[in-house]
Amino acid sequence: MKLPFLNTFGLALALAALVGCGRENPPSPSPMPVSVANPVERNVELTETYTGRLVAVEEVDLRARVSGYVESVHFTEGQKVEKGQLMFQIDPRPFDAALSAANAKVEQAEARRNLARSNLARAEDLVKDNAISREEADIRKSEFEQAEADLLAAQAGVKTAELDREFANVEAPISGIAGRFLVTPGNFITGGLPNSTMLTTIVPHNPIHCYFEVDERQVLKFTRMFFEGKTGGRAGERPTVAIAVSDSDEFEFKGTLDFTENQLDESTATSQLRALVKNENEFLTPGLFARVRIKVGEPFQAILVRDSALGFDQSKRFAWILQDDGTVKRRFVDTGPLEGSLRIVRSGLSTEDQVVVSRIQLLRDGVPVSPTKVGMAAESSAQNGNAPDA
Repeated sequence: MKLPFLNTFGLALALAALVGCGRENPPSPSPMPVSVANPVERNVELTETYTGRLVAVEEVDLRARVSGYVESVHFTEGQKVEKGQLMFQIDPRPFDAALSAANAKVEQAEARRNLARSNLARAEDLVKDNAISREEADIRKSEFEQAEADLLAAQAGVKTAELDREFANVEAPISGIAGRFLVTPGNFITGGLPNSTMLTTIVPHNPIHCYFEVDERQVLKFTRMFFEGKTGGRAGERPTVAIAVSDSDEFEFKGTLDFTENQLDESTATSQLRALVKNENEFLTPGLFARVRIKVGEPFQAILVRDSALGFDQSKRFAWILQDDGTVKRRFVDTGPLEGSLRIVRSGLSTEDQVVVSRIQLLRDGVPVSPTKVGMAAESSAQNGNAPDA
């Protein structure tokens, strides 16, 4: 009767032994492969970036100064034109005729003036001999003065006719890029009036203006820099700016700040600024959006890490630091603005720290890792959660 009990007891001991063996040898996690890099230290200048729009320095709506029929057009749409270049030719024949008539009036006025001068000279001789009265001599003098005035009016008429003839050749008042034809040959145009016919537009591209707005906080920051002697204010040396357009991350165009509004806009609490940008190859076109980068403050030595290597914990930022035992630990840091692809770290890191720059979303405090050393400045081809850098 004892045999079944012994068999059952032996089976229980065997099972317990098996369970005990499993607890003695738990599987250990393999180290996670990651890339690590030392923060870099470099001399940097703080900058601020704003959104702006490119605007032509000047723009001309080309209108005729005289009315008439358009005879010919002498430019190519969308191409560059030079100041003084003939753009439109208005039929000159009416103006040539008017000029001839004006010259004829001058000749008539000269003839009347010469006759009046002779009559006045005879009258002055006759009045000395009491052959005519003084009243008669005064009439002759008045006729001469009237003839002189008529001659001056006729000469002014010639100048007006010459201007009208000159204005029949519609020339470019500035150099720039011409717009499309708004009037073609054969059409009658009205000139010399506020609502005169527009012929085309001319917009220069080099240089070009970039307008952007700075908020109240930045206005106060720049003002404090002025009172601390770090800037020359409105009368100081013009700050330089860099411009980037939407198809590139490079700030490849340079300019200078040449205008600051004299007050803030009450509705937006912003101040408008303007930069004059060099555009020698005329790549930039008025109307484009642009990013404007302007330097603020003096250069200083800064610690920088890849922005992609920093994580977020609510409003705080942190980095994963490789420990001597091969594990990682989270460390909170105080960050500044971006400098290219790198983020300025004001405090919390040194150049001796080894910062994990890949797979940061998979890390936890104490996780063992297998590090591969890479450069901090070069962006890794692997992103968070991907394979480490080679």
